[in-house]
Amino acid sequence: MSEPADATHDGKADQLRGCLLQAALLVGSAKEQVSTESTENQEGNSIEQLLSTRLARLDIDDQGDSLTIRARYVDQCLQLLVAIQTALVQEISNDAQGEKDYLGVRDLRLVHTLLQVVISWGLYPYFSPGVGVPLSKRVKSGYTNHELFGADDQASHHMNSQRSLLSNTTRLVDLMAHSYKALVGKRGTTVSSILLLRHLPDLYAALLQLAYEPAQASQIPNDTKTPPKVAAPLNPTSLFDASTQTANKTDETALTADEKAKCARMFMWLFDKSDPYRAMESLMLLLGTSPLHPAPAWLRAICGRFLSKLLLQPTGVATVLKFTIGSADHVQLIELEKVAKLVLSVPRQMNSVESYYAVIAPQLVDLLRNAQGTSQDQAVTFILGRMITKHPEISQKLIVEPLTGAFVDAWQRRDYDEGGAPSEILGGDVDRVVLDDAAMASLIRSMHTILVGGEPSPVVIHQVMGSCVAALYQLYEFTCRTKSGVRESVLDLLTTYFRLMTTEQCMDDLQHIILDPVDLFGDRVAYFCLSDSGGVQLKWKRTPKPLGGNELPLDVSRLVTFLSSLNNADLCGDLFVFLLNTYTNMQSAGSEPKSILMILQLIMSMADSLGPDILGKPIQILAFANNTVLGQLERMDRLQKPPAQASPSSSGSLFAELGNIVSDEQREMMDDMDDDTFTAEDELESLLLAINLIRAVIHENEDLDQEAIQSLSSLLPSLKRLEKISGEMLEDQVHEVILAITAVLSSRDMDRVADGGQLAESKKKYREAMKALQDELLPVRAHGIGILKEMVLAKDPLVSSGQALDDLLDLFIRLIQDDDSYIYMNAIKGLAALTDMHGNRIIEKLGRVYANDNEKMDHRLRVGEALMQTIQRCGDTLGKYIQALIKPLEKVLASRQVDVTLRTSALSILSSACQTCPTALSGMLWQLTDWVLNILDIEKQPEVRRAATVLILSLFRGMAAQTLYEFPTENLRRAYRTLRYVEHTDPDELTRYQARVALSDLDVLMRGEIFQK
Repeated sequence: MSEPADATHDGKADQLRGCLLQAALLVGSAKEQVSTESTENQEGNSIEQLLSTRLARLDIDDQGDSLTIRARYVDQCLQLLVAIQTALVQEISNDAQGEKDYLGVRDLRLVHTLLQVVISWGLYPYFSPGVGVPLSKRVKSGYTNHELFGADDQASHHMNSQRSLLSNTTRLVDLMAHSYKALVGKRGTTVSSILLLRHLPDLYAALLQLAYEPAQASQIPNDTKTPPKVAAPLNPTSLFDASTQTANKTDETALTADEKAKCARMFMWLFDKSDPYRAMESLMLLLGTSPLHPAPAWLRAICGRFLSKLLLQPTGVATVLKFTIGSADHVQLIELEKVAKLVLSVPRQMNSVESYYAVIAPQLVDLLRNAQGTSQDQAVTFILGRMITKHPEISQKLIVEPLTGAFVDAWQRRDYDEGGAPSEILGGDVDRVVLDDAAMASLIRSMHTILVGGEPSPVVIHQVMGSCVAALYQLYEFTCRTKSGVRESVLDLLTTYFRLMTTEQCMDDLQHIILDPVDLFGDRVAYFCLSDSGGVQLKWKRTPKPLGGNELPLDVSRLVTFLSSLNNADLCGDLFVFLLNTYTNMQSAGSEPKSILMILQLIMSMADSLGPDILGKPIQILAFANNTVLGQLERMDRLQKPPAQASPSSSGSLFAELGNIVSDEQREMMDDMDDDTFTAEDELESLLLAINLIRAVIHENEDLDQEAIQSLSSLLPSLKRLEKISGEMLEDQVHEVILAITAVLSSRDMDRVADGGQLAESKKKYREAMKALQDELLPVRAHGIGILKEMVLAKDPLVSSGQALDDLLDLFIRLIQDDDSYIYMNAIKGLAALTDMHGNRIIEKLGRVYANDNEKMDHRLRVGEALMQTIQRCGDTLGKYIQALIKPLEKVLASRQVDVTLRTSALSILSSACQTCPTALSGMLWQLTDWVLNILDIEKQPEVRRAATVLILSLFRGMAAQTLYEFPTENLRRAYRTLRYVEHTDPDELTRYQARVALSDLDVLMRGEIFQK
């Protein structure tokens, strides 16, 4: 019973061997030919004679048709490819595992050559100008027999034959479609797999041209008056049945609407079956990368449409990041900006920004949660930052809420949980776990990635963390008590947040942490606890905790320690003044004793830990003085009231209610703080201190800000009232300070007319930037750089000219020498932004550092990167700064003892200048080209030779059509000879490739000039 099956298998193997033998006769190299004749080795034979000879070996004649030798050759190659594919499918289908390769190295060489023949002679000649990847730009395959193509230099011209292109393309796609189902889940190498791997851009180009290229009026058939419509996808095997009538039509007949629609369906099928990465790569190749080979407008439009379609797929963002960034160790800032612009540009097929963000935001959130610390994660955080900055409301809904919404909602729950889980050990129900340790760890990791890996934007940080700062602080206190492993991460989050946010925002958050009524009254349902694995999890209480309302909601000492670690005296001072005012208000209003006790402990702990430096800003000193004056006035008012109307806070019965939570020592402390029997000496000392503080602020601060002026203004009514009721010992002092305040307010009114308060605000921003630059956290330091950049771009008078500008530029140059890439990249971005107004000064300063032999090599290379971005920012205005640019580059390149990397960097900078603004080099073009050609003549280092070749290529591309007129004639001849020599003899492969590309561009320029005229 097994013999017929074996015979069938042998027959199928014989069929495959027979097809490969015919392929060897048709496209094999001379050594692979079975015939002993040497006809095809004779000199003088044309490519047509060679092809005719090989067709004759297969007993194929013209059969009276009108096809050319090359067309019959392509047709025979297509027939062999179909036969090989059919035989391979049969072999692989009979293989149970489907993992065996039936093609050896020689067989793969034959298949690759057959496909190269079909692509080069059956598709590419029929492409319209600008469609497809030029043959000269392709990397030659090691599997292909190049003997057939080396003798033909005229096969790449464009031929107007849509019928031939349709026939050949349909047969290739038909080859893949008929075997698609049979090969699902199989791994063997087939013709279709090679097509998808190496020739997908060619198939895309052919199908897009056939389906979407606009037809000229003279080519539109009479029976087609409507544009092609893309029908719904059908069965793949039925999409590509090309009728014989279509094949018999003349090449001069344009495609009908039905044929164009069929091509569109074929492309859609191929697009859907292609790997997303390969599809994106192919579409990007069709868009073109060289201005010498521009893609037509219709092709750019349709490629953009399908690129957007890729981006809208469930893994579209990941595909874009993989294609644009890949596995690079480090991503430049300009690349991040390009990726962000690509991802965030709303496709035309989307109705609104929100509908588009609804597609990509979940993908970005998933990528953020699965971050592994790679360059792609950096790009994800960069994109998220741009989304939040541009559209905060939409981002809050689509990004922030999916990240932190569950945590915030669980923390803010007010109703006790009635769905506790039963416990066999404890007997009864236990509190339910709302967020387990994995969810908490993912949340903290995601937030940490955004803060550390993204742009140091306060807007982004506040948007992400603003709603959960209080919960995070409670988590921090819990991790401190339990020594959890996430304590450092949570502390980093809180520290970064409070250092980057404004003092007003920080004060709002601290007030919420300290005075949240839910915590003050012990009504918090959510709480943190340790999981079995040692992680942190969030649970909901089933019932109120016994005596929970008697516990203080905060660890006062830990909060003060945290505030001290921020090194923000302004924030500490503002909080201290706020606590003083709160304590006074609580006493007056008769608030709950537990809250008063907590505020009192905070005041005393801050005073003990921070000392006299706690009040550093004038506004804080004035607020403290105002609180003292108001407190003294209220005390005087209470003394004047009858005993029956005394404040409840002074009642002894109230303290009796605190017997279970307040010790005798604490009770005595509160009694002392709220005793109505202050002596006259105590009152006098307090008021004298407040008055002296006000006078010191006025005399030692010539430029008080608007907030301090408002505080002084609010003090006037209280001081005037105090003046009326004070004794002789205070009357003179109060009078003098009132006069001083009045004088300051009057003077400020005059200053506001002349200056508008702009300079004071500038100084404040500058001081804030200087402070941020000294911080240990990278995001905070980068934020300081951003502040300085914004001041210069806004033409702030404080740093717009003179020594201040020089100092600022020197600071940026020093910052680009920072060892951390996160800092120097932001500094480079800042320097590039300054080019618009101070280009010459920036280039001169950068040039001096770049050419200084005493500087570290790494620093000089970073300065070179800054020079390159500065050049790109200059654009067409580079001519004004070219002399300042050339001098340091000349000094670096003049000595061959200079490090190879630095010389390569100098040549790269010149290449950037050539492409950015070639007219800037017109006055020194002869010297420059002679210089570069001399480098190619005598230099041995491959890196330098490579950079010199790229410089010549940049000149060709920068000058474009003017190359033949502006490039020095003698040097142009010499450049051509040198490039030809480099292309054939240089030991470095990449140098040879760059020379070949430069020669190709020069050839295109020459052909353009010749045929244009």
